[in-house]
Amino acid sequence: MFNIKDKYFSGIMTGILINIPINILDYIFYLLNINQYHMWQIAASAYFRIQDVDTVPALIVGAISDYSTAILLAITIVYLLSITGTDYFWAKGLSVGGIWWLFAFGVMLRIKIGRIDPIDAGTNLYHVSEHMLFGVLVAWIITKYGQEALAE
Repeated sequence: MFNIKDKYFSGIMTGILINIPINILDYIFYLLNINQYHMWQIAASAYFRIQDVDTVPALIVGAISDYSTAILLAITIVYLLSITGTDYFWAKGLSVGGIWWLFAFGVMLRIKIGRIDPIDAGTNLYHVSEHMLFGVLVAWIITKYGQEALAE
């Protein structure tokens, strides 16, 4: 595999790597009408009117916002594992993912930072699961392949 010795860069790369399949899964669930909005639309709604979130500029901004958030979440997990160790890595990733979902969906969207505030069960269940899965996968990848970064 690859060895990245820098914690911050390890978080960047892991966040991007894990967010790709998460976004594909998100879009599939959106196409199947399981979730009402996909992540890029929700992210874009902080910067664009609701009727514009499906435009190319909005989706680009939504994607940048989503990947920036994924990177921040992954960096947080890398530093948490560095400080606390990799025992129970899955619980640490799960908790960081859950806390981030609570902050993003439970606080930021409810105080209207984004114009889309999903209230349907499918969207909320999918996105809480997505955030927790993201956290577990990042923690697993870092634990399995990022030992050099954690040791620095």
